[in-house]
Amino acid sequence: MLECDLLVLGSGIAGLRAALEAAGRGWRVLVANKDLIRESNTDYAQGGIAAAMDPGDSPADHLLDTLQAGDGLCDKEAVQVLVEDGPKRIRELITWGAQFDLHSGSLHFTREAAHSRNRILHSHGDATGRELSRVLVLRAGATPEIQVFPFHSGLALILEEGRCTGAWLLDERTNRPAAVKSRAVVIATGGVGRLFKESTNPSVATGDGIAMALEAGTVLSNLEFVQFHPTALFMKNAPRFLLSESMRGEGALLRNVHGETFMHRYHPDAELAPRDVVSRAVVLEIKATRAQN
Repeated sequence: MLECDLLVLGSGIAGLRAALEAAGRGWRVLVANKDLIRESNTDYAQGGIAAAMDPGDSPADHLLDTLQAGDGLCDKEAVQVLVEDGPKRIRELITWGAQFDLHSGSLHFTREAAHSRNRILHSHGDATGRELSRVLVLRAGATPEIQVFPFHSGLALILEEGRCTGAWLLDERTNRPAAVKSRAVVIATGGVGRLFKESTNPSVATGDGIAMALEAGTVLSNLEFVQFHPTALFMKNAPRFLLSESMRGEGALLRNVHGETFMHRYHPDAELAPRDVVSRAVVLEIKATRAQN
């Protein structure tokens, strides 16, 4: 039986950042991922990161934009942490080696939906997630307290007297299970995007962690919120991949099958409306023009 202080399921930005934090406090950490360590939603994320770091911007403005886009469903305290800690975490990533795009020597900010100003940092044009994944994987690999187990899927949490004390993992290469005992378990397995017929999520996003937590008796909430992207390439016999939101932030327009723009009919911010509004508008426009395949 393997033992550690912290077992992290998932090697995206959430899992690796948690592992690094724990390792920095002297904990022995094991990170398990059911594919290569880089295979995660993080590595495929294109757009960028919102942080109030541009002169003239502020966490207060970022908070207001986020709450407005959340349509009354946000946890205000969580959003407060997000907007206030965001700039500090960006500076931390830069210290660790993250390379964000610059303009005239300063950080370059672009705009995405629901933001009232340019506050989106990006890397290598539209490969921000890949850059963050690169930095975190390298830092985790250089941290002696962190051990990475690729190709290990979570099977079930281990419970003892009502407390989680580890998890069963399946070695995908040998098809053999292994138990890992730990002081704590972090489930950072991503979402359930691949449960849907059409998705731009990687194949590993199948909701394993959510299922494990549910089977262990954990109370789940907010399951109606699923990570998605409103615009994607849809061609017969071709893989789906997202068309970045930053395209609309830079002026790209959505057109229906007749070549007409339509977002202005659904929201005053048109192409820069929140994602849920854009998605509904696209679906309604497809139905109205009978453009379904």
